[in-house]
Amino acid sequence: MTADFRLSFSIQSWHAASTRLHTGEDWAAWVSGRLNAADLPDTPPKVDFLPAMQRRRLGLSARLLFAAAHPLLAESEPCPLVLASHDGEINRSFGLWVTLLRDNEVSPTSFGLSVHNALAGQWSMLRGDMSEYTALSVRQSGLETAVLEAAGLLADGAERVLAVVVDEPLQAQYPAAPVERAPFAHALALLLTAGEEWELSPAAPDDGSTANCGYWGAIEWLRQQHSGSRRWINHYADKAWQWQRLTP
Repeated sequence: MTADFRLSFSIQSWHAASTRLHTGEDWAAWVSGRLNAADLPDTPPKVDFLPAMQRRRLGLSARLLFAAAHPLLAESEPCPLVLASHDGEINRSFGLWVTLLRDNEVSPTSFGLSVHNALAGQWSMLRGDMSEYTALSVRQSGLETAVLEAAGLLADGAERVLAVVVDEPLQAQYPAAPVERAPFAHALALLLTAGEEWELSPAAPDDGSTANCGYWGAIEWLRQQHSGSRRWINHYADKAWQWQRLTP
């Protein structure tokens, strides 16, 4: 990808969910330093808009997906989905391994929900939305990867595309090493349309200093949004992306 590549698009609306920060006021207080997310309890986001039977079947990653994306679309409104995740259902997978070692068997249902595209499938089934969906397993810059994929769908004629990043880091009870963990479980949903309100472009890699957003660029995006920034760079270990808002 050349340095002069620039991707233009519009964000019709966006919404976020996490296990630590649950309201816009929480996010604003965190950005300003008045609230330390590490001091807050891990609380799954509410998904009361779903029937109780369906809620009980959702794991944390699925709850984050629904909590972030549901407010952006009317009930039964179809929309293509691009879902990107670094962590996927890693905690469910570790739990399955522990169960297999202990009991010599695992739940077929839980095993089926551990595959990477299961989250997108649950979204499709519970909403009754047969639109195209793409599930991406990403290393870093997952947010930008999702936006690039969504832009391809827009270029192919989609009226709008829902781009969602969901990450539930490996729980501390699984002492795997080395492993990188996001500060807290989170999801960011962007409803993208063709337009000229935003621009995304590659930036020069960092000068060797520590990457500023690990693999959790979605959290950095939210930090910049709540700070009122119009232009910033998400630095990752091996690449960097510049975000710029072109319109008020």
